[in-house]
Amino acid sequence: MSKNYLLIPFFFALIIIGLGLSGIGSVVPEMTKQFGVTSAVMGRVFLFHGLGYFISIMIAGFLGDIMQKSFLLRLGLLISALGFVGISSFHGFTQVILSFMAMGIGLGFVDCMVNPILTEIFTKNPGAILNIVHAFYGLGSLSAPRLYAFLSQRQYNWQNFYSVVMVVTIVVFILFLFPFLPKTEGKMGFRNILTIFRYRAFWFMGAITMFYSGGVTILNGWLVSYFKEKGLSITVGAVYLSFFWLGLMIGRFVLSWMVDRIGHLRMIQLNTIGGILFVVLTLSLPISANLTPTLLFLTGFMLSTIIPTTLAYALVNYPETASTASGWVLTNNGIATLFFPWFGGILASFTSFRTTLLMVPI
Repeated sequence: MSKNYLLIPFFFALIIIGLGLSGIGSVVPEMTKQFGVTSAVMGRVFLFHGLGYFISIMIAGFLGDIMQKSFLLRLGLLISALGFVGISSFHGFTQVILSFMAMGIGLGFVDCMVNPILTEIFTKNPGAILNIVHAFYGLGSLSAPRLYAFLSQRQYNWQNFYSVVMVVTIVVFILFLFPFLPKTEGKMGFRNILTIFRYRAFWFMGAITMFYSGGVTILNGWLVSYFKEKGLSITVGAVYLSFFWLGLMIGRFVLSWMVDRIGHLRMIQLNTIGGILFVVLTLSLPISANLTPTLLFLTGFMLSTIIPTTLAYALVNYPETASTASGWVLTNNGIATLFFPWFGGILASFTSFRTTLLMVPI
């Protein structure tokens, strides 16, 4: 009997991660206006949510090889829901920032546990499975700016956006309470887990993830602000940003069949070259209602498989420490999420948002 129906809850889990993380870039301009702070101060949103994500990824990676992964996944969804409750209800800047940190902690647990659990359920073609599931991160990220624009046009504010995400998270948490997840517990000793760091390829995977995620989080975090700086409305800028996530989502669907055929490392190389090319064109050519969304779409398409393919490479080559391997890849994602957009906000306050976005191809 086919197990493909078991993918459905994981699809929704990745949609939540996409909505939660990618929604920040769309709501930041309105938050900046509401709280009356500079872009450098608003960069703390990225800093604190990135700090929460970073901490949880480090912890979850090790814990997943010691205890039950399904418990950690459900715990992550519960913490995420509490974070979204705080974001959507608090009115003080400090309380909201701390709620973003809680969101980061919860989503970090979810992100780290989804990958090894999936490879336990679906042992064949892990690269294809992870790319397909991670395509729904692209769907969530694509939906975030469009959902925000939809609500904004109807006089709802940025907190209402996170109220919607909160409701979706609670529904997904209930789905994962059903007994379909593997109940195997990790049995690796702590010292045995640490031996994986002796391998040079392990550090290489971390570097790939860090610089990829650094570029993507800067693009997602400050692109709408860049378009606003150039005279576009926030709503139009958010719609333009959604084309990047549309390309990323479609790219993961379209290219997933190639990943296990041409090789994980070759796929990463091709995607990186294409991503650099199209993001340079996006920032170099004049803003156009037709050209700019097209270039953003192609940027997302070319960058689409890097994270899930790197995860597949890690999980296939280090199956005995799958959670640690997943956690290591995503820890570097957390480092990038923590520092790159925060630094981008500081840089923009002294120069311009275009200067910040030039960090992406670099």
